[in-house]
Amino acid sequence: MIGLKISWTLAVDLIVLPAIFAVAMFLLLDPLMEAWRTFFELVREPLGLPGVVATRVVDIGPLAVAVPFYTSSALWPMAMDLRTGWIVIGLLALLGVVLRGRLLPFGYLMRALAVIQLTAQLWFSLAAPPFSYTLPEYVSGLLVCGVVILLLAPFLVAFTFHIFDFPLWQKASMATLLLGHLAIMIPLQATVHAWIIYRGSLLAMPMLFLVFGVLLDVFVYVALYGWGMSWRSGGILDPSDRRPPVSRQRVRAGATA
Repeated sequence: MIGLKISWTLAVDLIVLPAIFAVAMFLLLDPLMEAWRTFFELVREPLGLPGVVATRVVDIGPLAVAVPFYTSSALWPMAMDLRTGWIVIGLLALLGVVLRGRLLPFGYLMRALAVIQLTAQLWFSLAAPPFSYTLPEYVSGLLVCGVVILLLAPFLVAFTFHIFDFPLWQKASMATLLLGHLAIMIPLQATVHAWIIYRGSLLAMPMLFLVFGVLLDVFVYVALYGWGMSWRSGGILDPSDRRPPVSRQRVRAGATA
């Protein structure tokens, strides 16, 4: 069995270590938000996003975090946007049918994306403005959610990765990689969403929210987790967990004996 035995070290791995990372992330939020604001201000004009970079103050425990966000507005989808949306749905559905064999999983993904976009397409075709969320509300909400994920991520790592008997430095490395990756990816993700929705109208918002929002952040950890589980070495494993390969000649010799 691969895993830690119940002991005081388990409490350290599950409580103390993630608490250290969470407190460190908590203390670094202000400089991190300032770095996000600087990035937003640098890319806003080159991307052609109107408005300014505003601030939304969010109370997280005893700390008030000033989360920056774009104030660009997005339009209700026009006739051209709806026609483009139908073309996109047709292409996604076609790819879902054409992709076969080893690419079949991607075919299923294309079909799912086509269904999601179809629901958005039908809703915007039948409904009337205004939409429930404006682009600034959506972007600020996405960034606030990202801040919460940054604070909770160390405990997610602890209860899914620290339960295995990895060295302490590998456990700390997994949390560091996840936090560092998310700290860079979240503002990039918000910028891409803001640009696509601004250019493509509110019709693009449901797809981005459902597939390329928080779900994408989860997939980041799934990918890192899969890589981290390959860090195991034969020196740490119990002999029953990983046995050396037996050659065919030895198997035949044992059978004849």
